[in-house]
Amino acid sequence: MFQDFEDPKDSKNTGQHVKLLRRAMAEGGLDAFIVPREDAFQGEYVPAANERLKWLTGFGGSAGVAVVMARQAAIFVDGRYILQAPDQVDTDIFEVVPIAETGPLAWLEQKLRKNQRIGIDPKLHTLAFAGAVEKLARRMSLDIDYVSDNPVDRVWADRPAMPETQIILHPNRLAGRTSLDKRCALGRQLANANQATMLVTQPENIAWLLNIRADDVPHTPFALSFGILKASGRFDWFIDPKRVDAKTRQHVGDKLHIHASDKLTASLGKLKTKIRLDPSTTPIWFAAQLGGAEIVHGEDLCTLAKACKTKAEIKGTKAAHLRDGAALCRFLCWLDARGRRGKISEIDAARQAEAFRAETGKLRDLSFDTISGSGPNGAIVHYRVTHATNRRLRPGDIYLIDSGGQYADGTTDVTRTVLIEGRPPPIGAVDAFTRVLRGHIALAAARFPTGTNGMQLDTLARAPLWAAGQDFDHGTGHGVGSYLSVHEGPQRISKGGMVPMAPGMIVSNEPGYYAAGRFGIRIENLQYVRPAKNTGDRHRDMLEFGALTLAPIDRRLIDQSALTGDEKTWLNTYHAEVLAKVKPLVDSGTAKWLERACRPMR
Repeated sequence: MFQDFEDPKDSKNTGQHVKLLRRAMAEGGLDAFIVPREDAFQGEYVPAANERLKWLTGFGGSAGVAVVMARQAAIFVDGRYILQAPDQVDTDIFEVVPIAETGPLAWLEQKLRKNQRIGIDPKLHTLAFAGAVEKLARRMSLDIDYVSDNPVDRVWADRPAMPETQIILHPNRLAGRTSLDKRCALGRQLANANQATMLVTQPENIAWLLNIRADDVPHTPFALSFGILKASGRFDWFIDPKRVDAKTRQHVGDKLHIHASDKLTASLGKLKTKIRLDPSTTPIWFAAQLGGAEIVHGEDLCTLAKACKTKAEIKGTKAAHLRDGAALCRFLCWLDARGRRGKISEIDAARQAEAFRAETGKLRDLSFDTISGSGPNGAIVHYRVTHATNRRLRPGDIYLIDSGGQYADGTTDVTRTVLIEGRPPPIGAVDAFTRVLRGHIALAAARFPTGTNGMQLDTLARAPLWAAGQDFDHGTGHGVGSYLSVHEGPQRISKGGMVPMAPGMIVSNEPGYYAAGRFGIRIENLQYVRPAKNTGDRHRDMLEFGALTLAPIDRRLIDQSALTGDEKTWLNTYHAEVLAKVKPLVDSGTAKWLERACRPMR
């Protein structure tokens, strides 16, 4: 329905594609060309027409960048994809480089010589990245070619067309605020900062601002478009006018002006006032068009406002998580009964989890491709099962499923790691699972003063693993949207998370442990930030997390003797809530399984 399981790797085509690109580079006098995963909209998901990195390399992950030279090439990926990338990329052509150790510009600094030329597409790279390229060029006396004709696009013969799906109205009752109210509120912030205009270049921010959705890319319901917000609340929306009917215009409200996408360049050139743009998300192409405007760098004001959910959005996401939790519990019951037979594959399990969500009658899409990995495949952090890698679940396997749904009232994302019964778990799995659980509980139960950021909270989830010399190479938590992106900023709980937590923010809590070639463990719930309750006498305003995800945590993988009394109390309280809320929504067989899965620890 929503996910295919085809293998994205095509080594034969990769070699031909790189050959074509190198020929085009030579014709343009380029010694190096940078190919990012992002497109002009800088989102996690891109339409097929903009999957340049995948077309070139075969890599199907959601983040990465390639650099191609005449005789060398490399692809740079983060910790989530260190194991996945070599399986998808022709390593005879591309060196796979951990980006945390060596970034693309540091790699180029080792490879390039004075007066050589780097090519970048200004529509695909942010001002922040372009600034770093310019620093490298000055330091090494290199030339930069901001290409107007991307050489990948020039040689991509069968490139798909751009999508133009139907605009979906997002009800004001679910948003909690009208579009006009949002636009006028942000307009006042602009005016107070003495800024007349703001560029809005991220489609998810436009979807939030206008209370609309669409299906232009997989799993994130927005329309690919750009916009200009004025301090008056006026919004100039650059999108095919045929996509915006009278009903949509009425829903969005006053001060909306529609322009064809090809009018954007001219409109930018006419701006003469002080204009705000986000250097971390805005391609440098936009700045080049603003010849007569005074540019002010600042975060898109939509981003933080979108992150702090309204009461209506929190109410909606609770309803979505309850519905989703019932579907997930049906799946876990199904898996427990059938997994030990050795006939269920990773694809079978992913399809069944999707089917239970679809049976709610409310599922609009998956929130991302399901990660369904058993045994060694579970150790690949963002493993994407294909027909080529598909593995049958076997007794004694550790099975990890990370999945979620898009519903009109909320976005879900949950990971459960379970034992396939029939044999004991692998050596070390119970200890690792218990440490991951203890870290998860420490974060879930945390109370912290207003102003605390994600980097400070991150250590809580890692401490039990650190005590054993272990860690995980991904963030502990990411922001989540309201029927929008499953990975939403600006908040994150990670080693680099600098944005303070604020009431209404939704974040994941997902510590993990990955034993390469053996098993993977991750426990993920979504939770939202709220004012702390029952703090007694206090000298500062305190915050805490409220649970959203409702599904049991596998007791069979827990070393109960390693848990403190407070940790057992937290788990028992959480399981009691899961049982009370989910049991009335499931069939009798699942209800009996849920009673066993949620029984309290002593």
